[in-house]
Amino acid sequence: MKKNVYRFKTLKVIELSVFIILEVIFLIALLTNKTMKTSIFVDKSLFTLCSIMYATIILSLAFLIYDFIKIRELKVQSHQLENLAYLDSKTGIPNRTSCSMFFDTHGTEDSLTGICCMVSEISNIKAINENKGKDMGDKIIRDFSNILEASAKDFGFVGRNGGNEFITVIEKCDEEKLSSFRKLLDDNLNLYNSHEPVAIEIRLESVLFDEEEVSSFSELIAQAYKKLGR
Repeated sequence: MKKNVYRFKTLKVIELSVFIILEVIFLIALLTNKTMKTSIFVDKSLFTLCSIMYATIILSLAFLIYDFIKIRELKVQSHQLENLAYLDSKTGIPNRTSCSMFFDTHGTEDSLTGICCMVSEISNIKAINENKGKDMGDKIIRDFSNILEASAKDFGFVGRNGGNEFITVIEKCDEEKLSSFRKLLDDNLNLYNSHEPVAIEIRLESVLFDEEEVSSFSELIAQAYKKLGR
């Protein structure tokens, strides 16, 4: 859809440019030709023809303005469709499709050097759904997504890998950087839990590529899930 919007916009820009050039040529010819200029107000047929032309010009300009308004609406719709395709509808963070696309960018062992993969889940979500209702469970998932995304803002990629599972990827990571992230996440969770009636409890495990005997991103994720007990 984005390509179609771009092509439509390009076509309309060309159309507007041609329209302006022809209009300038017409006005220059009219203003520099004294005979034609005088004849317009003398010859009724010429006056009528020029009036029709001007009316056509104004109408064409109005249609062009309308087209550009529609282009803007199409761009907004295109952006919304992209969000639907790549962002999780419940939480607003990257969905499983986005996670897969991100993982594909690390298809070689060289690109995996320094990568830390972290998987997390809300360990008390089942109890929340049973005791407080699914609406509260959905709220907890959204709130944790916001906390995780805010915590990882300066560290790396965050996505929801479906259900109650979240993935965080930190590039150029070492133990010190990993500890800094986990402390920030813990602090943000503790702050949230101190103000909310329903606390968020999580289970989280991480693996560093440099410390694992794996050769692909999928194997690295599998190691993280294995440590989580999946």
